[in-house]
Amino acid sequence: MDETYLLQVLSMFFFSAWKTYIGPLIAVGAGFSYLEMLLFNMGPALSSAAAVLFVTDLWMSKRKTKPKGFNKNLRKILRIWKRYGKGITLLMAPILLGIPSYALIARRLKESRTKIMLELTVATFAWCTLIYWAGFKGLLLADVSI
Repeated sequence: MDETYLLQVLSMFFFSAWKTYIGPLIAVGAGFSYLEMLLFNMGPALSSAAAVLFVTDLWMSKRKTKPKGFNKNLRKILRIWKRYGKGITLLMAPILLGIPSYALIARRLKESRTKIMLELTVATFAWCTLIYWAGFKGLLLADVSI
């Protein structure tokens, strides 16, 4: 395996673990196929969400005291969740909020793990496809105009 290929894959992996807007653009610039882009962007995004769900459940089960309701930070998040709705929050999670942040918030608000992972899979797939397509078309247009 070529060193530059490995560095490109690792950079996509690093950037896509939190948010997924730069990874597909790296894939377009590096000349990766659509399936490679999906593998190297959705893999770290969904594995980071799964890790956050696991750690959150572990932390809540090991907790000795009963949670005292909502703290001030969770109250702020709940206000945003109620104002914009779960759908908009989910739709913006891969780009603005961050995939692990959404998983943590949704789990704290008692969403099921399978539902969180399924929703994040669909949202991440849609954003990765859209960004890859836009980057691919933008790069083709830039080549033509030169």
